[in-house]
Amino acid sequence: MVSKQNEELLTNQQAMLFEIYDLYKKFKKNEKISSKSTGKIKKIKPVIEYIVDTNYIDKVQEILLSYSSIWGFVHKSSIKQWITRPKTIHIIGIFNQKKKQEDSNHCNDLIGVMVYGEKPSYLKINYIAVDKKYKDISLGEHYISFLKDKCKELGSHKIYAEVPKSNENGLRFFIKNGFVIEGILKNHTKGNKDLVLMAKYIDGDVSKRR
Repeated sequence: MVSKQNEELLTNQQAMLFEIYDLYKKFKKNEKISSKSTGKIKKIKPVIEYIVDTNYIDKVQEILLSYSSIWGFVHKSSIKQWITRPKTIHIIGIFNQKKKQEDSNHCNDLIGVMVYGEKPSYLKINYIAVDKKYKDISLGEHYISFLKDKCKELGSHKIYAEVPKSNENGLRFFIKNGFVIEGILKNHTKGNKDLVLMAKYIDGDVSKRR
């Protein structure tokens, strides 16, 4: 005989499965990059590199703070540490080579930022953001490509991200790039918002979770 507590647990698990299915159904649309966006990517000549120059601190913060409602506030001291003393957390940027050639302020060539952590068996995306002027361009895919190569280099099998359920653009982006939903943490963030746990398995084998 199933206890009342177990019945409630099964009901909650079932509800979560339906919720995950609904998220996939909602965001598994319009996955192809439009030719218009592809043309813009070629025009700006994006290059992805580690950020090693502390002169970029202000620009990094500016880009991240434009998504503060999603990721929260990021202090300059944290950014400086990621740049100057990277250990398990690293910061990379997308740079517009064309902008660098035309603008006297070289920091304006930074148009995207990602902060990620290296764990023993996986990589975790902590922050990911693109300058608002370039938000309609599929630059984020460069980050995923970079992390896939890094996983192969380190022998990791998984890229992991935690996305607020209210961040529909973020959920759409990750699902579009092959991430699966592993679960949902209910009332987990500040303000009691739900957090969606997402993962991309590089070798394509979900059974190799570690």
